[in-house]
Amino acid sequence: MTERDDPLWNPQLPADPELARLQRLLAAYGSAARAQAMPPQVPPRSARRRGRRIAGWAMAAGFALLLVGAHHYRLAWSSGQHWSVTQLAEGERSRATLAPGQGVTTGDGETARIAVARIGNIALSPRSRLRLVETAAGRHSVALDHGHLRARIWAPPGYFRAGAGAAEVVDLGCDFELWQEEDGAGRVRVHSGWISYRHGADDILVAEGHVLAFAGDMAGTPMRHDAPAALVAAVRALEAALRDDAGNAVLVERAARRVADIARDADAFTLLSLLTRRPALARTALYARLAAAIDQPVDAHAHRAAWAAGDRQAMNLWWDTLPRQPKQWWGGWKDLL
Repeated sequence: MTERDDPLWNPQLPADPELARLQRLLAAYGSAARAQAMPPQVPPRSARRRGRRIAGWAMAAGFALLLVGAHHYRLAWSSGQHWSVTQLAEGERSRATLAPGQGVTTGDGETARIAVARIGNIALSPRSRLRLVETAAGRHSVALDHGHLRARIWAPPGYFRAGAGAAEVVDLGCDFELWQEEDGAGRVRVHSGWISYRHGADDILVAEGHVLAFAGDMAGTPMRHDAPAALVAAVRALEAALRDDAGNAVLVERAARRVADIARDADAFTLLSLLTRRPALARTALYARLAAAIDQPVDAHAHRAAWAAGDRQAMNLWWDTLPRQPKQWWGGWKDLL
């Protein structure tokens, strides 16, 4: 049996007159004609809007998950994992690693840049020595034996600490500089955010734009970096009067009056620090001067008495007036740049 090509099944072959007539009659119902006659199927506008919203939510959720993952990756760190160090001396760059117990020393004209895990970096100045004490997720600690460093950290409070003699500078998410002399004297300056200076029972908060000087087992009062020399001298005189074993109330009152007379509104943090560390100073002119600086009632007798008695709640009422509180570390991401 042989197969024969038929125009009924092969439209390329010429059709006989009857088949051609049928094709003309049925052409209007063909698939090609229906495709031309029927308009494109467009979903309703509400469905399109809903689809765009869902797509937007999905993208936002994906981006949020990406950020969370990146954040956790930044903070994660294996215990004892080495830090990377880049040293620059006479225009030549060298790379090394730093393990717990090891140190970095810079000579004249030498600097070093040290990666603090993945949470920030340290710039070590010439003629300085730094040791890595501990490194683990949530706790990274160095000791500055002498010299100068600048640390830029973006992490939750307490993740990074820098030892200075027997004291410790605890980062609260900030950018700060630390100087340490071989005789134990030094200072810390905060460019952004906050730090806590801890030595024995002392725990002194230092805010952005302030400098804290220390020597051995004594720490001063945080002062603005641009504080007038007269105010610096007056605060030191008050501190000396407070250390006097005789407890000369007249001398303390006079020294406090001098500080109150010189202090500017911009020095409110210095006054707040003095009053917090020495609550009895609320009985002096410092209380009224601070009240005026932070726009609080000067004649709040009950509050003043509570402060002088060491009431922490009374103190916190005024601490809460500060524009940026400690632990808001997430706002300091620019410190890394």
